[in-house]
Amino acid sequence: MPTTAPRRRHRAALPAVSFLAATGLLAGCSTTDDSTHTTAAAPTAPRTSTPRPSGTHAVSGLDGTWQPINSDSPITSLTIFHTAVTTTGALACPGTLTQTTTAHPVLTLHCTTPDPDRAQGTLMLRPDGTALVINWDGPKWGGEIDSLRRV
Repeated sequence: MPTTAPRRRHRAALPAVSFLAATGLLAGCSTTDDSTHTTAAAPTAPRTSTPRPSGTHAVSGLDGTWQPINSDSPITSLTIFHTAVTTTGALACPGTLTQTTTAHPVLTLHCTTPDPDRAQGTLMLRPDGTALVINWDGPKWGGEIDSLRRV
């Protein structure tokens, strides 16, 4: 009988070992399932291409040369480089760009002979960067508007 006793113990231990192994596998599956479930339950937000400020510019993409779309503008071209601005045409003068850390920077022209309709204006860049609008300060109902496209 001494040989049978160990077999019985071994047989009794076999279901216990099988149970522990199965529990370990299920626990492993549960962990994988939980991580998969967590990923599915909390999807990451899609990344968007939002322009980030470069240096002191809140609105990136202003640098470059722009030409008016409207034919009645006295400006032939507008060139922006950081905060320095120059215009050519009937209204050819230097200028500055201020409030560059805001969504709507302000353009101020420093002309020898100032144009009362186009001395200071607010810039708005189209989201895709292909067009620029200058809303020039004027009377209470609004001033001149220049629409420009990148050259």
